[in-house]
Amino acid sequence: MKKLQLISSIALTLSTFALAGQAQAITVVGGSSNTSNITVGVSNFNMPPHTAGRTGIAFPVFSGLLVDFQGLANYTTPVNGVYSLDFPYSGAPASHDDLGVFNFAQVGTSDIWFGEWSDTGSPLAATRTVYFAGDNPDSSISTTGTNVTYTMKGINNYYDGYNGALSGTFTADFNNSTLTGSMSSALSSVDIGTVTINSDASITGTGTASATVLFFSASGGDVSGQFYNGQADLAGMVDFAGTIFDTSFGGTQD
Repeated sequence: MKKLQLISSIALTLSTFALAGQAQAITVVGGSSNTSNITVGVSNFNMPPHTAGRTGIAFPVFSGLLVDFQGLANYTTPVNGVYSLDFPYSGAPASHDDLGVFNFAQVGTSDIWFGEWSDTGSPLAATRTVYFAGDNPDSSISTTGTNVTYTMKGINNYYDGYNGALSGTFTADFNNSTLTGSMSSALSSVDIGTVTINSDASITGTGTASATVLFFSASGGDVSGQFYNGQADLAGMVDFAGTIFDTSFGGTQD
């Protein structure tokens, strides 16, 4: 049985903590393959290195508290565009010791992020969750064309030096409202099949995706995602029945 998926649009005006300069209002759209583990929305914590009013992520250990991805990125240096945090992490507060293992990436220079989390970092971890989230989502499709390509990056069981980020190309047919494409890395590959570009600039595909991880294969994966910044950017995830195959992705129009 597939895990719960959530695509949420959150528009919040934040009255942040005493350290906040002034209230900010942004819209974040994103999703999580398991909202019992990871949720996304507008960050509401304002203490360095974190800032309220950005694209944020929340964990069960900090109920209701969303921290910005950019603040998390300040803890580490990306390798080929992927930020990795394995808590307990040097320099992080003791309260962060149980936050688990994160691999995440940014879409271009936008406040759009995608990644994976689990409590142990193991490919077989039952807690493994993929997610995406971003500010400035599109609410309609303004782009036309039948062969609009996006250079994509994906995250599936990332481990530097062993299994890097997936890379590939997605092709949007805005005239006929479809998106196709695939990505691969040393040990993982994902094909999203043919998914629908909806009128609200979201993407959906039920049972369209297939994947191979290590020596295992799966089909029937569900695809969800969103266009951002006038269809300049795209982010989303693929959710299969088994957590090892779940993959997040993001990319920019060529």
